[in-house]
Amino acid sequence: MSRNDNLIALRPVIDSIDANSSCSEAEQFQNKVLRPIIKFQHELIVVVFNAYLTKKRIDLISDTLEKKPEKLITIFKNDQFLIAELKGLIVSFFTTLEYHRYQEMKPEINKRIVQIIRARILSVLIKQTKNPA
Repeated sequence: MSRNDNLIALRPVIDSIDANSSCSEAEQFQNKVLRPIIKFQHELIVVVFNAYLTKKRIDLISDTLEKKPEKLITIFKNDQFLIAELKGLIVSFFTTLEYHRYQEMKPEINKRIVQIIRARILSVLIKQTKNPA
């Protein structure tokens, strides 16, 4: 089995994705490549983000539900090192062909990666607020 086959085999299947949908190339890439990889990497993404919060001494857990999205947007807007680290967690799971496609649409794909990760982290933060440990 090749590296590319191994990478694809690791990805979870997301039943809610309509693979036959007629949508843009970037949206197809998001649904077929990004979402499965981000789902696969979810636990590590959360760990990396929590380590970032600890390092920067940012307390999002005690913030109100209204403030969390604003602070999250600010963090993702201002810290390019964090964004690069999170994107690296995703891009490293691309096959060779996917990486070439990514290079062709890099700004759009990067934007989608950040949006999906930000939404996942916000979801985790909201769950932590409702169910404090």
